[in-house]
Amino acid sequence: MIPQVQAALNSILTSVATLRMAGGAGRAFELFVMGGVARALQLRSYDVWLQRSDGTRILPGDADRRFIQRGGAPTGIAGAAQGPGNAATIGFRFQQRPTWELWNGIQFEGRSGATHEIDLAIVPSSVGQALRAQPAGGRPLGRPRVAIECKDVAAPGSVDEMRAFVARLYDITLLTSHHPHLAIGGAAQSIHPGLPQNSIHVPALSYWEENRRTLNVIARRSGFVTGAAAMTGYHSIEPHAGIAATTTSAQGLFDTVADWIVANGY
Repeated sequence: MIPQVQAALNSILTSVATLRMAGGAGRAFELFVMGGVARALQLRSYDVWLQRSDGTRILPGDADRRFIQRGGAPTGIAGAAQGPGNAATIGFRFQQRPTWELWNGIQFEGRSGATHEIDLAIVPSSVGQALRAQPAGGRPLGRPRVAIECKDVAAPGSVDEMRAFVARLYDITLLTSHHPHLAIGGAAQSIHPGLPQNSIHVPALSYWEENRRTLNVIARRSGFVTGAAAMTGYHSIEPHAGIAATTTSAQGLFDTVADWIVANGY
């Protein structure tokens, strides 16, 4: 998968990027999906770029063209004051619309106070900017518009795996009824901090509604057991099986995510 990741990064940068991949099971798989989604957006005429952890763009002529994958224990977004050597992100924008960021391996805070790692998440760039402005960085509170769980394992996805993803999304969902009970300043939004005031991010009234106005995906190298797949419809989770380098299933996943972003005007 690494050759495909390198090719995607080089295409986005229009130069040779230096990939610093994190060790550990499944990390290459996450990069593969991340690069594939970004490349699919680029092919749909989005402006797509690589971004250092301090928020600066990686330019084709820069001496330092490292794209760094977060390693070690899960954490939040690093502060810009900590320098450019932490986890890189991918930014994208269509014409004059708001800017978005594609994150890998970032923890989100839930209503319970627990933190939940989302393998790949798409959030407004204003959220990333607000977190990077904090000296030590921080974690977003709320739910991304796109959440992708990556599973590079041979065994089929179980019912418990699906339940865990549903529970994670449940805790990071901020509904209209939750905000009076949360210590959050400003207008109620679906994710904090630093969110632009627009209708995309006004909190939903129910989990059913929020599940259907976000894109939630489990991407697996293998498949799913019957019971796990049966849960996806009600909770609006898209199962994508057989994701591997050069497969039509992988391209189908990339196209699904990119087409959803286009269709929702992001």
